[in-house]
Amino acid sequence: MLPFGETVLSWRLARGMSQADLAQAASMSRPNLSAVERGNREVTLGTLRRLAVALGVLPGVLANGEPPVRMSVPLGRAALERIAGAAARGTPTASKRERRLSALLAQAASARIAGRDAPARGRTATKPRSTRNAARAYLMLRATTTPAVVASLVDRLSGGTGGE
Repeated sequence: MLPFGETVLSWRLARGMSQADLAQAASMSRPNLSAVERGNREVTLGTLRRLAVALGVLPGVLANGEPPVRMSVPLGRAALERIAGAAARGTPTASKRERRLSALLAQAASARIAGRDAPARGRTATKPRSTRNAARAYLMLRATTTPAVVASLVDRLSGGTGGE
């Protein structure tokens, strides 16, 4: 289950919509949608309904924090190591599912690297695009797999056990 704002964001990204597209379809301003996605604004029942219709989902899906895709087949140890190894080396895997997870993991890991260079406080109001994309990749990784898989992949990648 994701927080409401992250749920809206993950559904918007899964639908390939920009904030402007979703805001227009839901009859709300883009800054208001941005605040909702960041978790800085509560929504009314009417807004929930408009967002759900614009995203093509039931309002309960958004309210319950259900992600757009959840992989049902569990990943084994070998698959987790292949994914982490491919993310670390930047090489593709044979499976489309593993390639997708590897790409998300590699992009999400770039946020940790970029975050080391940025000051902890006093950042500008907007994140660098690479950091924002990395945060979105991590969100999609969390939305498409279980928390245990995310933790295992991150641990393998950061611990250097990614298939090497």
